[in-house]
Formats: sequence, structure tokens, C-alpha cells
Amino acid sequence: MFSMRTIALKLFRAAWTNVLTSISIITISICLVMTMSVYIWNANTQMKEDIQALFGEMDLMVGYNPEQHKLLTNEQVSHFQSMPGVTQVSSVSLTHTILENEVSTNFYTVGVENDDLVKSRYHFSVNLASNDVVISENVARIFNKKVGDTLQITFNKDVGNTIEADIGEFIVQEILPPIKGTESISLILLPNDVLKTWMNFSDEQTAGMFSLIKTEKNVATSVGMEIKQLDETLRVDVSSDYDFFKENLQALMIFMIVLSVFILLISSVLLMSTFQLLFYKVKEQLMVLRALGATIKQVSRIVQLQLSLIVSFGVLLGTSVSLLVIKLWLPQLISMMKLPSARTELPLVFVIIIAAVSFILLQLITQWQVQKSSSLLPLQIAIDNENQSLQWKRWKTIVVCGTVIFALYLFVNAQVVASSGKSALMILIGTLLFCGILLYMMPYLFAALLKISLKPIRTALGKEAYLACQQLMPQVRKNMPIVLSIIGLMIILIFGSSLFKTIQTNEQKYINAQYETSMKITNELYDPTITLELIKEIEALPSVSYAYAKSNYPMLDLEINNSWYGNNYEAIDVKKYVALDKIDAVNGNLENGLIITERFAKEHQLSIGDTLMAGTYDVPLQQTIPIGEVQVIGIAPNHYFYIDFYLDWSSFVVALDSPIITDIMLEATDTEQALAELAYLEERWPALKFTDKETIIEQSHEMFFQRWSLFVGVFVILIAATCLGVLQTLLHSIYAKRGDYAIQRLIGLSPNGLMKLILTQVLSFVLYGLTVGTFLGIVLTRMLGFIDKGSPMIYDFFTLGITSLVFLIATLVVFTLQGYWISRKKLANEIVDM
Repeated sequence: MFSMRTIALKLFRAAWTNVLTSISIITISICLVMTMSVYIWNANTQMKEDIQALFGEMDLMVGYNPEQHKLLTNEQVSHFQSMPGVTQVSSVSLTHTILENEVSTNFYTVGVENDDLVKSRYHFSVNLASNDVVISENVARIFNKKVGDTLQITFNKDVGNTIEADIGEFIVQEILPPIKGTESISLILLPNDVLKTWMNFSDEQTAGMFSLIKTEKNVATSVGMEIKQLDETLRVDVSSDYDFFKENLQALMIFMIVLSVFILLISSVLLMSTFQLLFYKVKEQLMVLRALGATIKQVSRIVQLQLSLIVSFGVLLGTSVSLLVIKLWLPQLISMMKLPSARTELPLVFVIIIAAVSFILLQLITQWQVQKSSSLLPLQIAIDNENQSLQWKRWKTIVVCGTVIFALYLFVNAQVVASSGKSALMILIGTLLFCGILLYMMPYLFAALLKISLKPIRTALGKEAYLACQQLMPQVRKNMPIVLSIIGLMIILIFGSSLFKTIQTNEQKYINAQYETSMKITNELYDPTITLELIKEIEALPSVSYAYAKSNYPMLDLEINNSWYGNNYEAIDVKKYVALDKIDAVNGNLENGLIITERFAKEHQLSIGDTLMAGTYDVPLQQTIPIGEVQVIGIAPNHYFYIDFYLDWSSFVVALDSPIITDIMLEATDTEQALAELAYLEERWPALKFTDKETIIEQSHEMFFQRWSLFVGVFVILIAATCLGVLQTLLHSIYAKRGDYAIQRLIGLSPNGLMKLILTQVLSFVLYGLTVGTFLGIVLTRMLGFIDKGSPMIYDFFTLGITSLVFLIATLVVFTLQGYWISRKKLANEIVDM
């Protein structure tokens, strides 16, 4: 006697290829989901470590905003130290100072203590005496300083109606390199006891502008709330709550969640399709068992055992492959591609939970096949009943309407709570529900479309295409796993590729905004000795086509309807801007001419030719003083959100205010040659910074393709697995209907007509999946784009087109061969095999 287990294992022999296919599908899906989940886990841990690296051991930063004109006292700091949960407090002061008499530029200067907390925050290691200073690498470069050199620091303090200058000579004790992953900044660190005496509103009781606070684990937020209750005017920042650290991780998590959902969707439908093939292979054995007296429960146990073994092997193998990928393949990939270092730790508890949840979900999916296989009667098993018509019932209307209403509610509520982190989750859930409903309704729409199109298809494409489409009607429901696989793949592809395409395009736009020309020279010290004469000197170089200067943004007031309206202006070379098509041609006197933006013109109903009184704010008089009339000579597109006025360098306003040249934009015919020819400028102005657009773009592209490459493997595996699964299922479906095709050949269908019929059927399902998947992918991507309203969404139609073309070509090649093979078989043999 054979046990149920033995029978189940022996039945595997009839369909061992389908068993291996099922296990491989589960292995791939588990590997992908687990790898991405562990990646998110490590990314979250890495984010916390990055916060630790940037903010040090600080958990809270407490102080007053500068506009409050208040400083922390020693009494307040002592109270902070005595609070439960607080382990360490360090007072810090902040102001801006002048270095080496460079009065055009102020430098960010911090007063620090010598404790470990503030050292971890600002990343210095020496103990500062009263005449010591620590500077950043950028400051050392600008002033050509090294450890042991003397640095002159000046602070201008307001005392009554006069300004007193505190000047000190300090010895450089340490030079701080830039923090990994950040730009080099200009930073000065002085002893807090020195700097706090320089600040306005300071007295003997002043401890500093703010305090760094270290707390016990997981109590930072509660301590911050308690401090806020002591004084509502205090500003309390929790380091782990900084949004800019979480934006990229949130985007990554949303991408991974959506990707995981559709990976499981594809895996599920491929499994259902493969199970159908598996039990088509063993249906004769099941029929014999039922005929011999096997009960529904016994057949159910056999099928359940078979599917449980498949799922168990798939989950175990997928988990094992995931461990190898994360521990061996990922570090080698990071090293080979010179990617930024990433954590590759394996949280075993987390991995076990993912494996267990995946096993349970897959077991639930298998219950559909168990129920289907065990509930049929012996004669029913032998019948390949394809006529499974789609029927729309009342309960479906209720479910669809209820789900749509709930999804709309989530979207509306997301707009109400847009400022909180809950809106992203609401939009994500609402999007998935809405797309799920569209996906659910697509088969019904497809069947209705086929029914309407039968007559036009016969007229346009002939009787073979008509016959193929007519036979598709009862197969829509049966072949939905094929269509769902393709739809899921296209959604993943559109969502993922569009996300990366959008990132790439936004980075390109940012670079183009920063680099209007091929090279840029930055005046980091705001040196006023750099004048327009230097522009002519640069343009005289052989490798330079043209150059122009960009100024800083002083304020200008305009009198409109007896009221003064102020905004920043930029000095530009109007004639050169017109020649370069950066602005439209203007007519008028440049000396008193003014160009305004479209938004300012619309807001104040201004047009070209209007004359306005210009003025500047007089600080001692505390009022705006008229300086002369200006005439609107042009209206320019909106560029910077804080600039509404443009003046020519020859304007009388510019002559009165003398704006600083901050950047020189130059177009070079040969970047390397231009850099060599411009090298002499570094001797005259050591603080000038030279950068070129080509290098910045290359670095940006390298970083983008590094990020993209991390997900290419996922897409390639999904495309290959889905394509193979779809082709395998369709091949079996066509092969199983050889008897029907033999009958059609007997009644007059030619071999070429049969090939046309087969190709029409398979292409209909593939095109349907590609079309619906593309539509749903665009809808899902656009709806998820509402999470960040200000960010445009760009679709990668090139990748989409290539994938669709590969699918169609593979389908045409495979089923042309199969159609040719079936259509050339001898009818006598086909009828015998029926």
C-alpha cells in the first residue's frame, strides 16, 4: 500500500518540468522580495548612522531663533542638565565674522566647548584654548592657511548707534575635511567663552545661543516636549526627525513596496498558471484515483501535500539564494562598480519573518488549486472545460463602488493632512486600490470589446482572424494569469523606469540652471576688485567664445500706487543677453531701464513703457529714499523665485549700489585649454573657484547609472521570468487544443490559415496585456506622483518600447514555429492523439 505522501511524490513524475518551474518562480520572487526588504532594512539603519555621523551624539538642539533676539542663560542650561533622561548638555554660540579683513564676506562662526558631545557634532578633536581656532578645509584653501598659522578674526558688534569691532589673532589648531557625502563648507570654530561675549544681547549670564543635548535611548522626543512646555518660545529640534534625511528613504521605500506588491502579483499569477499546467499533466492519475474510490478529502491531501512541498522548496531555496546575494554578490557588485559603501548585514529575525509571511501567503494562493482539484467529479476532471464565461453580478457592483469611494476618500484626506507623513501612505493605499479595481474590471471590458469588434474584424482581417477572436471569448477568464503577468510586468517597468528617468531629468535641469555655459568661475569671497574689465580680458582668450557676469542680489524698491514694493534685482549685460536669446529684444535707455518678470508685471498690472520711482531703504532713517525714475523696457520669464528685477550694468541704480560679481559664466570651445589659459587668474585671486559643466554632468551620470544598476537585475529577472512563464503557458494552451485545430482543418482551414489563427489568438492576449499594463502603469505612476506635487513625472517610453518589442518578437517567433509545426502535422495522427 502506498501512503498519501508516496502517491503525491510519485505523481510528480508526470509533470517534473512544471514542478521545477513552480519552484523556480517561487525562488525568484522570494529572492527579489527578501533582497529588497533587507536592502530597505539596511538603508534605514544606514540613515540612522548617517544622522549620527552628521549630528554626532546630539539628540536635541534647543535655543531661540535669531529674530527673537534672545540667548540661553546659565540657569536654563543647568535646568536642562537636571532633567530626567538628559545625560549631557553642551552650550554653543553662533555668529558671523570677518576673516583677514575680507569685509565683503562673512563666515559662519561657532563657539564651542571642549566636551565630547560638541566634538562629535562638529567633528573636531583638539581642545581649544582662548586663542585657538579650528577651520574647515574650504577656509584653509581660500586663505592659504595650515595648522600653526595665525588667522585674524573680526566681529562687528552693534553698541547703541555705533558699531564696535572686536579683533583677535587666533592660531589654527586643526583643519576639518568635508564630511563624506557633503560639499565643502566655510566654518570657523572658536572657544565658546570668547564667541559668546561677541554676540549682541549677551551678558554675564549668557551660556550660548543654543544647547546640544544628549539623552537616554528613545526619550529624545519626550524630553523635547518637556523642554517646550517650560518655554513655548524655545525652538526644539530632534536630530532623528530631520525631513531631508527621510525624503530619499521614503521614496525608496515607496518604490520597494510597490515593486514588491507587483512581484508577488506576477509570481502569484505565474504560479496559478503553472499549477494549471501541473494538474493538467496529472489529471488522468487523479481521475483514476477518484474512479478507484478516493474521496475528496484524500485527493485534497494529495494536492495540498504536492503544493506545500513546492512552496516549501521554493521559499527555502529563495531564502538561501537571498543570503548568498546579500552577503557575497552585493559586496562584489559594490566593489566592482565603485558604488558608495552600503550595509550588507542580515537581520536573521527579519529574514525569518519575511520567509514565514511569504510561505503563508503562497499557501493561501495554493488553496484555490486545492479546492479546484478536489471538488471535481471523476468525469469532470477529464473534461477540459474552457467555457468559463465572465458574468457581472450585483455584489461585484457593490464591491467596486465601495472600493472606489474609499480610494477617493483617501486621496481627499491626503490633501487635508498634506503636511504630515500620513499623506504619502494614504496616496499609496488609494493608488493601489484604484488600480486594483481597474485591473479587476479589465477582463469584462476586454470581453465586451471583443464582442463588439467581431464583425469589423471579419471584414478587415478575414475569416481566420474572426474565428480566432470568436474562440477567444470563452478563454478570457482561463488565460487571465497570462494577461495579469504581462500587466504586472509593465506596471513595474513603467513605475521603476519613470522614477529613475524623472530623477535623471531633474538632475539635468538643476545642472543646466547652475551652469548656463560650459564653465563657471565663482567669486567665493565676494571680492569687489573683480570688475567687468575682467570679462573683456577673459573673452580675449583664444578658447573662450563669450563670457558674462552674474551679480549678487541687492534690494530695490519701486513706488506703485503710492506704496513701496521691494525685491531683489540682478545686474546683467542686457545687450549680450539679447544676442544670446536669453531675453527678448528691448527698446529703451539702458541707463534708466528696468526689466521685470512676468509674475511681477501681472501682480501689479505693469506693461512696457511704464515709468516708476525707484528707491533704496535707508537704515538710519528707517524709511525708503527715492533715487530716481526707472522705465519698464522689458518683461522676462520667471527664473528665480526671489528675483523680479533685472538692470543693465550701466544703470544708474547699479552705479549707486555697486553690486558684487559673484559668478562669471563663460562658453569655451575647449574646456581643458580654457582651464589652462585661466590658470593665471588663481594667482591674482586665489579664492576663485573654477568648475565646468562637462565634469559635473559626467559625475551626475555616473551616480545615476550606479543607482540604476542596482535595480537593472530586478527588471531583467522579472522580464525574463514573465516572458518564459507566459510563453510556456500559451504553448501548452495551444498544444492542448490540437484536437480542435484538427477538426477545423478537416472542415477546410488551410495550414497557413491555422498559423494565422494561432498567431491572432496569442498576440491578442499579449497585446491586451501590454496595452492594459501600459495604461495602468501610467495611471499608477501619475497617482503616486501626487505624493510630491511639485515634482514633474517623466515617462521612459524608450525602455517601455524596447520591452514591448522584445515580448512581441519572442511571441511571433515562438508561435510561428509552433503554428508551423501543428499545421504541418498529419491529420490522421492528430485525430488519433485526440
